[in-house]
This record gives sequence, structure tokens and C-alpha cells, in this order.
Amino acid sequence: MSLSTTAIEPLRFREALGHYASGITVITSHVEGEPIGFTCQSFHSVSMDPPLVSFNVMTRSTSYPKIRQAGRFVVNILSDEQVALSRQFAQSGTDKWRDVQWQPSLLGSPILAG
Repeated sequence: MSLSTTAIEPLRFREALGHYASGITVITSHVEGEPIGFTCQSFHSVSMDPPLVSFNVMTRSTSYPKIRQAGRFVVNILSDEQVALSRQFAQSGTDKWRDVQWQPSLLGSPILAG
């Protein structure tokens, strides 16, 4: 896969983040054959050029070190109807992926259904 097929188009990035004022997200990645993720309510854009986002993580997070190891992630913006999903990914020590429908991004990180 070449960089040109994975690069972020600046106008699409701006449009997408322009619609996001506040909400709940689930940050997901894939490491060593295992999907990982956590609920994150502190997510925002930092820069359009280069395209950068930021999110805050609890210091005791067990998912974030794995996401950092993967070096890539997906930000899944949840709808009002996905409160249960938000709670599921907020729990530590449980099977966060139980009954969760998802598909891999071009680079393998989980994109949650809906």
C-alpha cells in the first residue's frame, strides 16, 4: 500500500472535523492479531496542515500502550444510540469486543459499525 492511498485529504479532514463539536469517541487499533480500543471523551483537532488530532488518556489505561505500539488508530465518533457501546469500551478487564460489529480500515484498525 503506497502512502498516496493512505494520506489524509486536507479538505475531507477539515470537513469531517468541522462537523464534530463535542461527543464521545472510541479509539481503536489492531495489534498482534487483536483489536483494542477504549472510550474517549476528550478528542479534538489540533492542526489542519499537517492533519493532527489529540486525545487524552487516563494514566492507568491498559489499551493506550497497545495503541501506541500499533502506531495508528481510528477515531470512531459515536451516535446518541451508541451509549451502551460507549459504556462497554469504558470498562476495564472485560471483553470490550463481545458482540461488537466492525470492519478493518485500509490499515487494519477497527471501524465500528454505525
